[in-house]
Amino acid sequence: MKTIRGYLIILFLLSTGSLLSQSITGYIYGDDEGKKQPLDAAVVKWINTTKGTITDEKGKFELTLVNITDKRLVVSYAGYKTDTVDAADKQSVEVTLIPNMSTSTINVEDQKKSTHFGNYNAKTEIITSQELVKEACCDLAGCFGRNSSVEVAVTDIITDAKELKILGLEGAYTQLLVDNMPLMSGLNTKYGISSIPGTQIDKITISKGSNSVIQGYESISGIMNVILKDYNNSDRLMVNGFVNSMLEKQFNLNFGNSINKKWSNILTLHTVQKSNVMDDNGDSFLDNPLITRYVLYNKWNLHDADNQTEFNIAGRYWNEKRDGGQSNDPSHSGTHTTGHTLYEQNVKINSAEGYTRFSKQFTESSGLKLYLTSSYYDQKSNYGFTKYDAKQTSLSAMGFYEFEILPRSYLKTGISYKYQNIDEVISFGDTTSKTYAGNYLKKEAIPGVFAENSISFLDDNASLMTGIRVDNHNEHGVVVTPRALFRYQPVKTIVFRASVGTGFRTINLFSEYSNLLASSRNVVIAETLEPEKTLNYGVDVLYYFGGNEYSGSVNVDFYRTEFSNKIIPDYDSNPREVIFENLNGKAYSNVMQTELSITILRNIDLKFAYKFIDLNYEKDGVKYEQPFVSKHRLLSTISYITPNKEWSFSAGMNWFGKQRLPSTASNPVEYQRPTESKPYTLVNAQVNKNFKYFELYAGVENLLDFKQDNPIIAADDPFGQYFDTSFIWGPTKGREIYAGFRFILGK
Repeated sequence: MKTIRGYLIILFLLSTGSLLSQSITGYIYGDDEGKKQPLDAAVVKWINTTKGTITDEKGKFELTLVNITDKRLVVSYAGYKTDTVDAADKQSVEVTLIPNMSTSTINVEDQKKSTHFGNYNAKTEIITSQELVKEACCDLAGCFGRNSSVEVAVTDIITDAKELKILGLEGAYTQLLVDNMPLMSGLNTKYGISSIPGTQIDKITISKGSNSVIQGYESISGIMNVILKDYNNSDRLMVNGFVNSMLEKQFNLNFGNSINKKWSNILTLHTVQKSNVMDDNGDSFLDNPLITRYVLYNKWNLHDADNQTEFNIAGRYWNEKRDGGQSNDPSHSGTHTTGHTLYEQNVKINSAEGYTRFSKQFTESSGLKLYLTSSYYDQKSNYGFTKYDAKQTSLSAMGFYEFEILPRSYLKTGISYKYQNIDEVISFGDTTSKTYAGNYLKKEAIPGVFAENSISFLDDNASLMTGIRVDNHNEHGVVVTPRALFRYQPVKTIVFRASVGTGFRTINLFSEYSNLLASSRNVVIAETLEPEKTLNYGVDVLYYFGGNEYSGSVNVDFYRTEFSNKIIPDYDSNPREVIFENLNGKAYSNVMQTELSITILRNIDLKFAYKFIDLNYEKDGVKYEQPFVSKHRLLSTISYITPNKEWSFSAGMNWFGKQRLPSTASNPVEYQRPTESKPYTLVNAQVNKNFKYFELYAGVENLLDFKQDNPIIAADDPFGQYFDTSFIWGPTKGREIYAGFRFILGK
């Protein structure tokens, strides 16, 4: 450890030695059906030299002009024709590459399909906006029906809250970024993933396992980065309307505007209007909550090519109301047969967020980036006579300087600060045996420093990224997070990756397990809950293949996460309680996934995937399988677009295996449930019709109409001692048909 610290100190001192040099900048785009898309990790080199670079997520690059006599740039990207550009007497260039189906390009990276793998040290899957239009994708939570890496799980039957799971672990272990910044953390994640409309998303990157230390110590199962649209990657005007068979309505508007050569902005509006009252299973509870939502988002961009400077500033306001509970009286007033007032649930949310980022490029190999985010979240909610009010104020700041310390070796050094203040108040409006009422306060103030080095070797066929960060938590002291990622490409068609690193996080119990607020179970916090600490390591193999009429890839990965402490809710000891305590034993997860993706004749895409998830923990020397987790999952998808691109068709099938369920043996017979779930299959399909400026689409979700039987235990007695809404293992809504339109005016 002393050697590592000494090395880091030397590297920090070296950061002051970079000199300015003459350079050229530019942007690389790909032509996707007449629309320009920034190409992330495109290769840009001076002709007849080894001097080059790759573009960032916006397609931007910078190269030095020093000692360059032949000023022609060679630009290449997998799935596109290589282009040569004369850059003589130019300070900035813009290049748009044309798609190319030649099989020689698939050797470096998968074809530029709607979903593909990025050329990074960490295994990174990229879901583009072209993939998102193959399903309804009303919001972020609905963007993964065709993806095998991410599972979307409903965590609350009554409110229809969801979480995004990577490596089989709960959504709280996935670090969620928006435009590379931690806008969603803590309380606002639960409903926040449903507040981002699919029409506002440009692409989603999914990185499994250990990742860069730059974004903090909380990325345990992986990082999901949601890149929102801005002026450069959006249409000038997009209008979208959507309605489903429950008559829930959605409207979206995107408007991009260029003020001048430097300034541009995008404005988006999003609203959801509530559905009809639905109770198909006759348990007197709404099948889905009545949701009313309004979101306003505005982002401004400054790009100053002369000064090599970029500046972004954005703000968002989010207002939402969710009403659920018993449905035999839509106004939620009256008396139930038990003599109690009807069981009602409502959630009211007001939230405001803002962020800004600044980047300055000094030379081809050195630059500065600064990030600042802040948010305010206010939630008022009722679950029967349980009242839960919560407020959260968050602030995060981060900056780093990147420079070349040796040929093909780059260092990022920086500092960060995170502040989060959470105030939760729980009270009961009637006599109850529950004992967890009170005021729960949590305040975190965490300054940190970090350093991350990336080096390429073996003629750039191998790369190693090592990083370490040191944070000082105001309650838990110093947290040291080391991580390492390795990438090796021995031949052009095979890529090996490996990663290892630690993670650390503190639990937000009532937000992460909000379904317990609706349940009659008592929440017992047996002791002071300590932070969760993990070690994650994994390996990945990616193989590309192709022929005259086809191309594709095969991917196999394995990741293991070991917990030295994990807060696991105990549903089994007493069905009247849920007990939370620190782990007295071991906990781990093993996840293996294999996936075949193939494109035939450029217009048929096929995908087949299998995932095995093994989550276990030990308590008092006894080994348990974690409940509500399918060990086996299968996915298959197909997409077809007609040669004239007027029609497109897509379908997907997800099969989920059995899950262990908590014991309810001590309940009365009518309120008992099996200790194992049924396997089930979900089938989705959609058809799109494209016109010049207009697009119509229609589809169906859960085509086979599978629903979990009686998901709410004791629904006939919601104020009784056996009422339980936490028993969720499958879909609680049946078949859903939808239709919508998009009106688009391009650049």
